[in-house]
Parts: sequence; structure tokens; C-alpha cells
Amino acid sequence: MLRTALLTALLACPLTYAAADAPVSHPASAAVATITGTVTDTTGAIIPGAQVQLIDSTGAVVTSTTSDSTGRFRIQPPRTGDYTLNISLQGFETATRPVHVGATAGAAINVPLAVATAVTQVEVNGNTNIDLTASDENGDTAVMTADDLKQMPVFDNDYVSAMSNFLDSGEGMTAGSGLMVDGVEANRALVSPSAVQEVHINEDPYSARYYWPGRGQIEIITKQAADAYHGELNFLFRDAALNAQNRFAPNKPPEQRRIYEGNVTGPLWHAKSSSFLASFNRQEEDLNAIVNASVVPTPENPSGAYNVTVPAPTRNTEFSFRVGHQFSDKNSASLMYSFQDATNRNQGVGNQTLPEAGYNTESREDDVIFHDDYIVSPTILNQASIVLEHTYYPTSNVTNQPRINVRGYFSGGSAQNAQKRTEYNLRMNEIVSWVKGRHNLKFGVNLPHLSRRVLEDHTNSAGTYTYGPTYAPDGTILATAIQNYQAGKPSGFSIQQGKTRFVYHQQEIGAFVQDQIKITPVFSLTPGLRYDWQNFLGGDVNNFSSRLSFALVLNQQHEMVLRGGGGIYYDRMGSGPLSDMARYEHAALRLLQVSSNQQPLCNPIENCADLSALPPSLVELEPGIRTPYQINYGLSLDRKVGEKGTISIGGRMNRGVDLFRSMDVNAPLPPYYSQRPNPEVSQLRQIQSAGTQNGSALDINYRGRFNKYFTGFAWYTWSHYGNNTSGIYWFPENQFDPNAEWGPADWDQRHHFGFYGMFNADHLLNLGVGIFANTGKPWTITTGTDAYGTNLFNARPDDVPRNSRTGPDYADLDLRWGYDFKLHPKEMDKSPTLGLSASAFNVLNHPNGSYVDTVEGSEDFGDVISAYPPRRMQLAMRFVF
Repeated sequence: MLRTALLTALLACPLTYAAADAPVSHPASAAVATITGTVTDTTGAIIPGAQVQLIDSTGAVVTSTTSDSTGRFRIQPPRTGDYTLNISLQGFETATRPVHVGATAGAAINVPLAVATAVTQVEVNGNTNIDLTASDENGDTAVMTADDLKQMPVFDNDYVSAMSNFLDSGEGMTAGSGLMVDGVEANRALVSPSAVQEVHINEDPYSARYYWPGRGQIEIITKQAADAYHGELNFLFRDAALNAQNRFAPNKPPEQRRIYEGNVTGPLWHAKSSSFLASFNRQEEDLNAIVNASVVPTPENPSGAYNVTVPAPTRNTEFSFRVGHQFSDKNSASLMYSFQDATNRNQGVGNQTLPEAGYNTESREDDVIFHDDYIVSPTILNQASIVLEHTYYPTSNVTNQPRINVRGYFSGGSAQNAQKRTEYNLRMNEIVSWVKGRHNLKFGVNLPHLSRRVLEDHTNSAGTYTYGPTYAPDGTILATAIQNYQAGKPSGFSIQQGKTRFVYHQQEIGAFVQDQIKITPVFSLTPGLRYDWQNFLGGDVNNFSSRLSFALVLNQQHEMVLRGGGGIYYDRMGSGPLSDMARYEHAALRLLQVSSNQQPLCNPIENCADLSALPPSLVELEPGIRTPYQINYGLSLDRKVGEKGTISIGGRMNRGVDLFRSMDVNAPLPPYYSQRPNPEVSQLRQIQSAGTQNGSALDINYRGRFNKYFTGFAWYTWSHYGNNTSGIYWFPENQFDPNAEWGPADWDQRHHFGFYGMFNADHLLNLGVGIFANTGKPWTITTGTDAYGTNLFNARPDDVPRNSRTGPDYADLDLRWGYDFKLHPKEMDKSPTLGLSASAFNVLNHPNGSYVDTVEGSEDFGDVISAYPPRRMQLAMRFVF
């Protein structure tokens, strides 16, 4: 991934490779720190083959080396003292760096080489050589580095989930948020946590390179293979004996989590100019799901309360192996294989879902990734990636019988979720960077999906019975849902029959061009244009979206920069709608649905209905359907605070146009909602692009090093999103009044705060802190009935709008203490390290509710019936060599 200014930090400042109180010189027997670093060009692209010379105070070259295939170098001074690094390569301007070498290793040096033939105009800070106008230097970027991952309280080392707190759901797509690994889209991180270099969110929010807005994706940069042997091994451990008890659990069941993780890197044996990086991650988790439901009362259980814990163990194994080779000074490449295999038992169990309705999942993914960097000329760099991907996801039911849904009380019988999904996918990505005078031009092509998918669908093959309450005309309850269940009176029934194996294809392609133009030394403008195509929508497939951003330096001394931008972002549908069309467009898989509004129902259904005579449900696209898109724009002001910190205050707007929703265009007619217009079809789901969305947000962000005692990043957002759809699978309450659904978006949270910080790093008395707090998300009151005869069971009480209630707030304080012990203190830079740490999550044991019973008339209506985990402890040990 190309980055400009972050890799140029500290260019003009001498680096000190000694403790603050270290003497200027040492006897010959004292330890001498090794100097390490990376050579890049001004775009952040790595430069292999650069000559690195170490020059002493007399001007003599005491030792030299060259940067490897990943741009890295490692050089050993003969003694402590002051030196000058001289880095050179034909076609680039020579760079020099003063360094002081002591007994303790300092931070790795990042040295950018400017293109010799390029005439650049850069307004930089006098102390850091950072181009303050670069589009990827915005102050509201959230960054987690490898050091942060070691020092912050990150649960289970799951940095993706940790960083997801800083995403904005309003900027996601139908296919979800984006995940980029080394510049290429991916399903997962591909390497173990210890092999990750950095994680970014919102680094370049209006870049034409990406499908998603800045807060809609996570970017992962992995570590490169090194030219010397290094490694890291981690062991994480949790046990219920150290944890608090969940407020909804009847007891504290035995639970345990074990994680074995690490990586090894170094030169490849007997292979000149080649190196490798191997990583692994094994997770073993013995957890329990908490069921808090109401079932049919019995003499042994007269209240009907059903509160149990159910074992839900998981196992996950991942490993990867990457080999890098430097073919010449201009060309380097790498090849990686990555593997994952995971099993999960009793999934879906918990809250009001009984153990019998659980399901078991397995997942296997194999990835082969080839990456090539080629320096075409001193001003042109080409980067290409090819990914071959195979995934296999089988799902099986814990039990095999009809599913029972008693609205507001329990779900039981069976999960009815048996299926197998297989995918063969090709991803390709190529980007060309060209630096010429005032211009930093980038253009490229993305192929995120050229896939063949196979679905073996056995879901709902035994049928689903849904029971709702019965209301009198005046609104009083004549029979509760559980009373109708006892009486054998379902409100709705559905079942799938017919063909079960489907083959379909997902095809997507994108291209972009973007130019960062230095209009003046203090002002840059970055226009861009993106093209996207996907095979889901038949007519509206050629989508062009413009992007534009700018940066204006207002005060160089305080690094005060005004930034702004905007762009259009077209939706990505993913594979779900494609599979729906393959199964239901022509009723190859017969989805049969019937409501008690059409005829009396019973259990078993064969006693009162002839299934062979029931019409199928179909799925179609609305004529003239359009690709949904978002318009995002914003303005922010960045300013330096503390030693190397940046605070950013900004506002942004979001507008969603032609958003997806589903409509039953064959819904039963009012006022009785008993007869469908076309009796030959049951539900006719039409996917439409008729929704709208408006959103606004105020962001206050901080990141960086404030002083020697604190470094970290924080993000506060006030926001409000409103819309009239909840996505492509959502139906309005009344199919004849679909536009009466405006309300808060499902993810609308007025206040959202996240913080990761490290106090007193590298000291015995250190503390890593994580704080997360937000107001609750909205939820909708439902009656639990099928009042409109559509079998959707999404009816609301009269005059009650969508998402009119607010769920419970969330507050979480996480703490971590850890210390690294040098096993060979006299060889500080070469010494193996043993690290020990203890972390506590939800330290205050705040009862964070996770689910509310939304069915009016049920015993627990409006109550929180499940919660996020209570206080948990995590112990960890790390060995670095």
C-alpha cells in the first residue's frame, strides 16, 4: 500500500539510540545497538537495493549494506557514538540521516528517497518533513500499530473487532463494511495478529481508490519478511474462575479460552535475496450461551421461566507462509499461502432461542496471494496483486424437526439452517504511481470478485411454525402467543421444497484515477474518478463516481490544516441477493408461505392444508432498478498538540439515494388482508431502489504522542441518521404504504466514544487503557401478529412509528498492565524478551444490555433480557527473539 507522509516522519531529526542518561561513549566491551530501518520513495512504496552506508565523525565509511526486497536494512555499528547514514540509489536523490548509537536500540528509521528528476513543491513542518497537505495525513485517522497491539487492552488479540468500534455503520454497504489487507480486499486478516504492522480507519476518506468511504472500511498492513531471523510467540489465557457472572446467567459455568499465536521471519535457506514470514494462530474457546426464555408452564416449572447455560465451544486454526524474493534493484515479489479452519458448536443459542434450535458451523478458507513491485522508472512504480481464494462453509442443525417461533417467548424445535456454501474466487489489483512535478498520479484496476459460488440449500426443509397473540378489535389480548401455541393455532407457516443445489456467479470490477496536485506549497487538491461494475443489476451497471479532497495549511508552526472533501459511493450488493435470485426468481426452490389470514392453520400442517396446492413465493427486481449510492462530504480542522499529537474537529454529511428495500407486491388486499391479487403466487418479493437516508455527524478526534507519559488515540462522534429502509432484506410494515417508515436508522447512536491509550510505556509502572461508551440503538415495537397476512410478523401498534424506542446504553472500561523482561540484559538489542501481562475487560462490571424483548403483550416486553459479557480477565505471555 502506498503511503506518503507517514513514512517520512522524523527525517530531519537525529535519532538517539541510547537511553536519556546514557554516556556519550562506552568501552569497547559495552553493547552496541543495531540500526534498522526501511527505505521508501516519497509515495511510501518500498525501495529494494538502495545502498546504505554508515559514516563516522571522520567521514570514513565504517560499514555498509543494501535494502532488501521489502526495503528494509539492518546495519551494525562497530561502537557507540555519533554517525551519519547515507542512503543512495540511481534515479533518486541521496538522503543523509544523523544518528546516535548507544547500548539500547531505538525506533526503526524510515528513510524516503525523493526522485532525482522530479521537481517537488512541498510545505513541510520544519521538524518532521511531513507533507501537511497530503490527502492521507488527515488528523481523524484511527491507527493501531504493532506496538499498540502489544500494549493496549485488546480482547483476544482481536484487533479487527477492537478497531470496528471506530467504524461508522452509516457508511457501510449492503455487503457490509470493507476489509483491505495490503491494499487488496479480503475476507479476513490472512496473517496472525503478531504479523500485523498497522491497522487504519479513515486514512484517506475521499480517495477514488476505494469503494467505501473512509469510515466504512478497515485497512490492514502486514509485516514484511526480514533479512535476519526474528520471531514472536504469544499465549493468552482466560478462565471463568477469574471472571464475574453474567447478570442473566443462572450460575457461572466453567469457561476457558486458550490462544497460541506467533510468527517467525528471516532469510530463506540457501536462497540468495529471499526471505520468509510464517505465522500461526490457534484458538480454543469453551464458552457457554445463556438462554433466558419463557416456555409452556409445567408442574415442575409453573412459572415457565427457562434460564440455562449451554456449552458453545469453538476452535479456530490459521497459518500462513510468505516468501519474498528480490529479482533486481527494480523488481521484487512475494508469494503467500494462507489457511483457516474453524468449527463452532451450538451457534444461534441464547436469549430466547432454546438449545434444540442451535446449529453447528464449519469454515475452511485457502488463499494464495502473489504480489509484485516493479520500478518502471525513477518516477513510476507498478504494484500488482493476484489472489486465488477457496472457501467452504457447511452448516448443520443440532436437531432435525420443524422450527417453532413463539413471538416474544421462545424459538425452538430446530434451527432449520442446514446448508453448504462453496466459493472459488479470483481477485486482482494493479496500481500505478507516477510522480511528475506538482502531480502525484495514481491509477489502477480492481477485480474484487470473479467468483463461482455453489449453494446446497436445505434450510427450512422441515418447515417453520410461527405463533403470535390474538387481539380483540379494541386492542385487548384474547390469547397470548404461548396460549395459541398450547392450543395448536399457528399464525403462519413456511417450508422450502424442490431443487437444493444452485450455481451462480458474482462478478465485480472497478477502476480509478486520482491526482494529488500541489497547487501551491500550502495547498493541494486531489480530484479522482472511479468506475464500478457488478453483475447483480441488469441495466444500471456502469457507475461513475467522482471524488475530491483538498488540504490548506493555515499555520505551519502549529501544523494547523483545513481539510475537506466529498464523493459519491455506489453500493456493493454481495452474494446474498444473487443467491436469492438463483433460488426464487423462477421458483426452482419452492418457498411456500401461508398465513392464518388466508386459512386456518394447524400443527402438523398436513392435517389442514395440501402443501402441493400452495403457490410458491418468488423474487424479482423492480423494473428500472438503480444502483444505490451515498453522497458524503465533510470539513475538518487539524492541529498539532503535545509532542507529536494531532487533534481534529470536523463535521460531515451523508445522504443515501435509491437505497434498497423489499416489497411484497402481491400482498393480501385490505381491509381484511386475506386474498392475494394473484392467487398463483404467494409472496412476490420485489427488490426496489426506493429508499432514502440523511445523516450528519460531528467528530472530535485525537491521535499520537502527547508527551513521554502518554500516547494513544480517541474518537468522539455525535451523529444522527434517519432513513425509511433497513436494507435489501427489509420489508415495510404495510406493503400499501411503504413510504410511511421514516425514522431513526437501525444504527443511529447520538453519542459514540472510543479511546485507546498507553501511559508510561516501557516502564514497570505502565497502564494500557481502553474506554468505550455510546448511547443505545433504536428498536421497534411490534405486536407479534401477522396483521397484514404477509407472513412477515412485523406489524406495529397503531400510530407507533418505526424505531421509536431506544435500547440500553453501553459503557466499558478496559485496563492492561504488562512488562517485557530482557533475558540477556547486556545485549539489549539482541536479547530475547519475555513479556507478561494481565488485562481486565469491563473492569467496572457494568451491566451492558444487548437485547430487548420488542413484542408488545409478551411477559418481558420492553425489558432487557440479555447482556454483553461481564468483567473478564486475560493473562498473556509473550516471547520475542
